[in-house]
Amino acid sequence: MASCGNYFPIAELAPLAVAGQGVRKRNPTMVFEAPARGRILSALMFGIAGSACTGVITSPSDTGSSSASGGAVARGASGAPATLGSSGSGTLGTAGTAGMPGAPGAGGTASMPGVGSGGAGLSNGSVAGAGTTATTGGAASTACATPSAVPFRPLARLNRAEYDNTVRDLLGDVSHAALTLLPADFGDGAFDNNAAALSISPALAANFAELAETLAENALATNSPGRKLILICSTADTTCARQIGDSFAAKAWRRPLAAGESDRLFALYTATRAAGFTHEQGVQMMVEGALTSPNFLFRPEIDPTPDSTAPHAIGPYELASRLSYFLWSSMPDSTLQSAAAAGQLSPGAGLTAQLQRMWSDPKAEAFYSRFPGLWLRTLNVSIAKVPSSTVFPAFDATLETAMEAETATFMRDFVTGDVNFLDFINAKYTYVNQRLAQFYGISGQFTSAMTRVDLSSNAQRGGILTQGSFLTVTSMPERTSPVLRGAWVLARLLASPPPPPPANVPPIEAVVSSVPLSMRQKMAEHATNPACAGCHTLMDPIGFGLENFDGIGQWRTLDNGVAVDASGVVTGQPFNGAKELAQILRTDSRVPRAVAQYLASYALGREMGPDDQCTIDALASAFQSQDNGRMSALVARVASLDLMRTRSGAP
Repeated sequence: MASCGNYFPIAELAPLAVAGQGVRKRNPTMVFEAPARGRILSALMFGIAGSACTGVITSPSDTGSSSASGGAVARGASGAPATLGSSGSGTLGTAGTAGMPGAPGAGGTASMPGVGSGGAGLSNGSVAGAGTTATTGGAASTACATPSAVPFRPLARLNRAEYDNTVRDLLGDVSHAALTLLPADFGDGAFDNNAAALSISPALAANFAELAETLAENALATNSPGRKLILICSTADTTCARQIGDSFAAKAWRRPLAAGESDRLFALYTATRAAGFTHEQGVQMMVEGALTSPNFLFRPEIDPTPDSTAPHAIGPYELASRLSYFLWSSMPDSTLQSAAAAGQLSPGAGLTAQLQRMWSDPKAEAFYSRFPGLWLRTLNVSIAKVPSSTVFPAFDATLETAMEAETATFMRDFVTGDVNFLDFINAKYTYVNQRLAQFYGISGQFTSAMTRVDLSSNAQRGGILTQGSFLTVTSMPERTSPVLRGAWVLARLLASPPPPPPANVPPIEAVVSSVPLSMRQKMAEHATNPACAGCHTLMDPIGFGLENFDGIGQWRTLDNGVAVDASGVVTGQPFNGAKELAQILRTDSRVPRAVAQYLASYALGREMGPDDQCTIDALASAFQSQDNGRMSALVARVASLDLMRTRSGAP
């Protein structure tokens, strides 16, 4: 079966529906027999999905039809070329065989613009609007003489967090079923919204089908918040059913319905009723079908010129989705959709007003927590590895939660406040609760709530480099890792990641000695290997400066009975200990550039490349010189970039 880049074709969802796999019988009044459900959903899986794995949503029916009563699916005609969508001209689908519809046509992969600041051939550079304290804006950043190229990129699938937030806003569902049924998305680079890494497999397709059933059933249950959101009319007739289907699908798919989509969605209702089921079961099937559609699972960008390699504007509804998934990790609300419909998302007062509104909306908490948490890798301390309970008995779930809360609360100050964001590196305060204060050795009366504490006179703590979350995620389960800590500083704060290690490098534990050795001494012996020395000279001198903190961030003066030597070197400057390291990094010009680079990567759902460097330089310069380091202003600049609003076809 053909694939679309790193995607499995959405057509692979269809066998799941046809076979009725994953269907559970929980509520007999709402959930009907699997074979009937499968036959009905198969029409949607093919008829609406089209070539969605490529960013193309086909409007004509391009598959065999489904029979709601006979059980067999008629042989389908060859699929029509994929004509709408964001790239590729599409190939003809295959003819269906008995019992299976024809496979839909496949087109090119969708693209996503790179970040850029305007310049020759584009429009007006990176306009961020008039700045206001701690909200948005700043002066226009310097346009690059050569604008960033618009790279061709895979179609963006909703990641697990985005899916969960979207069904919260769409259905009022706060059960977080997605967090239970869907696997975590790890992404590439730093972020889990990197489109190139968000593949889909048959197993994940089955999860989506099961989740859609669960959500649709729960949404229509008695007294569910979803009932009020879905049942916008109360008569059990076809007129009301179509109105419900059209309204729900337009919200779920984040755009007005295209020609023919209303009919195909309504066909789910009529097929369900023809099979002997109730009006509400027909509505449930439309809801389930809309949630299973690639129009919901992905963010296709409908484009009248999909093959044009010249940067060209995306549509207003697609721009609304880019903005909302950037700031809210969720779907656009009705106000943003209305602004899109009215053409009010172009740079200027309209866009500035929307950015200010979105930034102050409670849904922006998703950005406040997810951007710094993913960038710094502190969102989930033990997601990659759990500290050894034998070596670090103090580490438990309560301490882990406190570590994560400390960094999240701390970073929120710098994301949202009228302060210089870069002060997070060496700030003289933090947040602790009773458990974390005890762990850090901070005296005072504390509860389970996070409380701000002054660290001006604390010789051990201050800034992100002394927080348990960072120190734990950059350690091995049984020990510290100067390599990981040094690599983290290089990659996350200086945007200069070291090269990957060579193959067949012996582990640190392989160093043999007749006397106790500290980790620093073991590393020195390990780095004598010529294959290792090059990278270790970059990372180790940074990581050594953090050796006063053990593998879970507890202060120590001895390591394996040997006095800790926390001297190090960064950017050619010697230092001793974490606080001196932080002071040097706070004035390094690469740090604001790294912030701009990672923020643009998060906003655009892709890693930044060589063509983006002028844009990153312009953003970083304006961030420091014009915005006084305020994150809200940098967010507005990135959201207003010309290339945030453009795309191009495949070369």
